[in-house]
Amino acid sequence: MSDVLKSELLRSISGLAMLGVSSFVILIPALMLTMGPPLDGVRELDDGMATRMVFGLIASIGITAMYLGSYSVSREFYYRSMPRTIVIGSLRRVFLAKLLSSMTTSIGLCVVGVALWAGVTSLALAAYGRHLRLDGAFWGIVAGSIFVAAAGAVIGASLGWIFRNYYVVSAVVLLLPTMIELPLLFTVPAVERFFPVGAFAGVTGAPIEGLLSVGASCAVLLGWAAAVTALAVVVVQRRER
Repeated sequence: MSDVLKSELLRSISGLAMLGVSSFVILIPALMLTMGPPLDGVRELDDGMATRMVFGLIASIGITAMYLGSYSVSREFYYRSMPRTIVIGSLRRVFLAKLLSSMTTSIGLCVVGVALWAGVTSLALAAYGRHLRLDGAFWGIVAGSIFVAAAGAVIGASLGWIFRNYYVVSAVVLLLPTMIELPLLFTVPAVERFFPVGAFAGVTGAPIEGLLSVGASCAVLLGWAAAVTALAVVVVQRRER
């Protein structure tokens, strides 16, 4: 198992494609920041709430993690290298190794992303007379984002095994969250809170009315990860019969 895991970890950080995936850690929250309401309103907030509003966008690491996890699986089916990988490592070990490597890589990207986005947040807030506050809420967002990254990677990798097709699974992990779930998060959070993006926001304590508590959001996210992984196991086993 250790050799297979090492191989998957090496794959997860190799190649120009992974560099592109890594850029999503900053590009997605930056896109949300630029496409969202103007930041003029932060002038009326204290530093703590302003920090939560802007720095909290790092919760979008969950979307990046889902894509990274799905890509670790779907790219092998795309390049038709999965049969050789399974022959070398066995299906069970490859399945577990891809889950673990996706989690590890996503957590690493999250740590880097947190540092970079904190810098972006500081600059953005300073332009409106606010300052980044490194208080308990800030560190709660950091801890929540790491949890979100791990859970998102598991969901993404499992979806990769379920759909296998790169284009289909990419649409599921990128378009559904950004085009459907994000709008729902701000319009009907009482519904979206039971879906992954709503759970991402809840885990990081986003200041959005109607979300579940941090603990309940963690439970929802774990439930999604467990359910999708269980479904992936069933689908993979049936294909092998």
